[in-house]
Amino acid sequence: MGAGEKFIGYTFRPDDASLPSSLRYGSVSHTALNLFSLRKSMPNGLIRNGRSLQTCLCHMTSIGYLRVLFWSSLRKIYTMERPKLYSLVAMVIQSSLLALTMRYSRTEQIDGVRYVTSTAVLMSEGIKVIICLLIMAFTARKTLLSQLSSIMNTRDVIKSCVPAILYTIQNNLQFVAMSYLDAATFQVTYQLKILTTAVFSVCFLRRQLDVIHWSALILLTAGVAIVQFPRSIDCPNSDGQCESGRGEVKNVLVGGASVLVMCVSSGFAGVYTEKILKSTSGAEGMWAKNVQLAFISTVFSFFYVYINDGKAVMLSGFFQGYDSITWIVIVQQAVLGLVISLVMKFADNILKGFASSIAILITTVVSSLLLHDLQLTCSFLIGATVVMGSALLYSVDRSVDHMSSETII
Repeated sequence: MGAGEKFIGYTFRPDDASLPSSLRYGSVSHTALNLFSLRKSMPNGLIRNGRSLQTCLCHMTSIGYLRVLFWSSLRKIYTMERPKLYSLVAMVIQSSLLALTMRYSRTEQIDGVRYVTSTAVLMSEGIKVIICLLIMAFTARKTLLSQLSSIMNTRDVIKSCVPAILYTIQNNLQFVAMSYLDAATFQVTYQLKILTTAVFSVCFLRRQLDVIHWSALILLTAGVAIVQFPRSIDCPNSDGQCESGRGEVKNVLVGGASVLVMCVSSGFAGVYTEKILKSTSGAEGMWAKNVQLAFISTVFSFFYVYINDGKAVMLSGFFQGYDSITWIVIVQQAVLGLVISLVMKFADNILKGFASSIAILITTVVSSLLLHDLQLTCSFLIGATVVMGSALLYSVDRSVDHMSSETII
């Protein structure tokens, strides 16, 4: 396949220093090259002059086709633009560290009272507002006051209330889940948000999912089930061991239910917010929308603290039980929310799938080897592998036009 040659409508650009790297190594060009190589490896009887790619793909094995898609996705990540690369790295680091530090903050041995989680959510949303305002002030072309006046539109504020309430519920439930589940189990179970996001995308955005998508979602559900529900409870004669088993069941039920509600909330809010963010123009509009969402979430968080934990705050103070770990968790939760908005704005499903898989690996290793918070079992390893594989399969690059009418010569 030479320079400038076309294959199924794509132009192959080799190592030509006169061309930008984005043109020489585009993911579409690499996908075409992979298919060309696969075509060359087929028996001659399968490909004749005048036969379309669609006919050739009908004879292609499923494993071979998935191999092409997987390596094309890897190539796309290798040649991605810097904003996307930074989004990937930041999302992996933040999601892993937040799960680990939040779990530690909820299980560490302390002498006094533990911090109230609703106040931590409120502080996190307040920090998020401050960060967005600073970014807007130093990067925007307009003045800060003019930008703030533009986001105070009543209609936009009402529309933003929906995801703001859902994100507030989700952030509070995350503390509940991390109090009952270890960080690795939480990360694996939380990947069910891929399923809920897909369902809401089909229902509200009218997106079409192919066979590979639905297969990945089925594998995802099976993997989470393997991780969560193989734990049989044998109640021996020892009452202490029996109580321990019942306590483990309670942890799984409460923590799992919290994660499931988080997944539903995340799926709907993600689809809703993605439509809002991608309708804004440029990064300035994104930060303005983040200010709007974070401010509304701060208001709802304040009312939640007053209603649910008002007596505890009045008795022992707003910052009761706060230490350095608590502040680290609060800042991480604020930063992760902004990183997710960056991923939604600049990245795509391929980045999200790989970021989720890498985060699961990091969390599992740290939880097991350093924190000793996770006892690795065969069921967990199998389930986690299935979940990571399904996340990669769901987000793999399928930019190849399978129904191309052009012929292979």
